[in-house]
Amino acid sequence: MKLIGALCILAACIAAGRQQARHLQKRRLFLRGAHQGLLALMREIDYAATPMHQALPAAAEMAGPAAFIFSDAAEKLASGDGCTAGEAWQNAIMAADAVHEEDKRLLALAGEGLGISDAAQQLKTLELLRLRIENAEAEAAATVASYGKIWQTMGWSSGAILVLLLL
Repeated sequence: MKLIGALCILAACIAAGRQQARHLQKRRLFLRGAHQGLLALMREIDYAATPMHQALPAAAEMAGPAAFIFSDAAEKLASGDGCTAGEAWQNAIMAADAVHEEDKRLLALAGEGLGISDAAQQLKTLELLRLRIENAEAEAAATVASYGKIWQTMGWSSGAILVLLLL
């Protein structure tokens, strides 16, 4: 009976450590998807001269884990409420519960002038945001590399310590 309890405690601690490591990895993947989505949005604006209500869904296809923000902004823009692309973008970001607060603030920078300024100004704004997201993604990758292993090790070792204390 003690052995089964010890194994359950150990398994729960290992699972908790892995869950924390996965949480860090999800943020990195989200930032990578946002980066890819912004690149696609920039291509649509620059080369295809696509209107924003069509460019956002095209960017969502490339955004991977961040696609829901681009799709939500496109839906809000197409809903006919009379909001600008920037307002739709801001609303989509604020409605995203699964996004880290720091990432929300970063992505909110794209909403300034989106859809109401000329293409060159929009591209400058998006390029600046893309560079900031690229830096945030590099920081998140470094965090995953160091803290991801730490969380997994902490889960294993805390479970082992608890088992030893209870035996």
